[in-house]
Amino acid sequence: MNKKNDAQVIINGKNYNIAGYENVEYLHKIADYINNKQAALKGVNGNNIINDSERNILIMINIADDYLKLKALEEENSANFVDHKKEVENLQNTISEYRNKLEETEKENRLLRKDNLELQRKVIRFETEMKDI
Repeated sequence: MNKKNDAQVIINGKNYNIAGYENVEYLHKIADYINNKQAALKGVNGNNIINDSERNILIMINIADDYLKLKALEEENSANFVDHKKEVENLQNTISEYRNKLEETEKENRLLRKDNLELQRKVIRFETEMKDI
């Protein structure tokens, strides 16, 4: 099991100690993400007309929106992966079928060449016999 890491971060101008099994840089990314969400909300809200509680609710809504969109995208990508995997399997089967046909054709070609060579020998033999007659 990984060791638990502690990080001191600043969120909305206040110091917090957060802990997790992720590395410290990741824990700082979490704080940065929250701060960026707050900054974006302040940019839209301008003069901070809403109170802290309402602002926190809006931040949670924004984070939940990001999460759900990413989850939907992940599900779509997962479904696409399954489709692509099936397509690859079908293509591999097609390639295998073509390889088998190629091997059969090459085998048939070898036999035909052998037959052709035998027929050429017969022609030479018959021509020789015809000259003798």
